[in-house]
Order: sequence, then C-alpha cells, then structure tokens
Amino acid sequence: MQAPAVVQTEKLEKSYRLGKNVVKALRGVSLTLHPGEFVVVTGPSGSGKTTLLNIIGTLDKPTSGRVLIDGQDLSGMKDGQLTKLRRHKIGFVFQFHNLIPVLSALENVELPLLTAGVKSKKARERAHSLLGRVELADRTDHLPDELSGGEQQRVAIARALANRAELTGSSRCETG
Repeated sequence: MQAPAVVQTEKLEKSYRLGKNVVKALRGVSLTLHPGEFVVVTGPSGSGKTTLLNIIGTLDKPTSGRVLIDGQDLSGMKDGQLTKLRRHKIGFVFQFHNLIPVLSALENVELPLLTAGVKSKKARERAHSLLGRVELADRTDHLPDELSGGEQQRVAIARALANRAELTGSSRCETG
C-alpha cells in the first residue's frame, strides 16, 4: 500500500500580466507526489517549471487550482501559516544558492534551525553532521566566497535538509 501523498496539485493555473499581454505559465497541472519519490520536472525555458516549484513551495500562489501538502489545502492559509509550513516542511535549494556572505558554511546551515527554535548546541551538531554528509566537514569555517560553486551548492543542500524537510525542491539553471 502506498503512503498518502505529501504533495498534490489539482488543475493548477498561473497567469502573469506582462504589459497588455497575459502569459499562462501553468495550464491545468495536476500531480501527486508520495514520500520518498524522486521527481524531475523537465521542459524548455519558459514552460513553467520554476513557477510550479514556487507554487508547491508556497513562495507563489496559483491563479486557480489547489495545492495540498500532507492533505492540507493551502488556499485558505494566511501568510504566517505558510511561513510556518515552509519553515518546518519544505527545504529549498536555490539556483543561486542564496548563502549569506558574512556567515560561514556552518552558520549558513545552522540558521534555519535557530530560526525554527532549535537550541544552539543541537543546531551546531546537526549542521556539522549535514556538512559531513555532503563532504564539507573540512570547510565548515569557510565563507561562501571561499568555496567553489559546487561546494556552495552542497552547503545549500545541507541547509535545505537542516530542518528535516519532508519536501525538498531545487530549481537549477541547467533545466532551462
């Protein structure tokens, strides 16, 4: 028996106004994602991949349709509730990493834990563990500009996993 869906979208539509034109970024997207699934969203530039990830990640809202995370409909949620949901259930790996330049790799991974109320000692232990898992145990004290692009990406991955997110998404430039 398959586990309940962690993400479900129903007939998602997203339109943007560009001057006098309306651009339809998403047209009737329905999908179901279960825990443990690895899903790749592909398509040409401008096909709506990032828009879809932003809507599932609660960074944007659909023009119409529904998004459910763990069976909970997001359409009626207020901004504060969405922020809490993102903090506890969703991890992001951004195309441009978004690491804080004045914080070390360790501090960048600790930050979402501290923001979520994890005690400092536990946050530091978890951050060390995650950086070890992405093979950066020897780079914990380095600032982002002292890391290669690949190392910065791995710090971003560790940060996305810090709060044991149930849903982790990545928008990479190589996808178009």
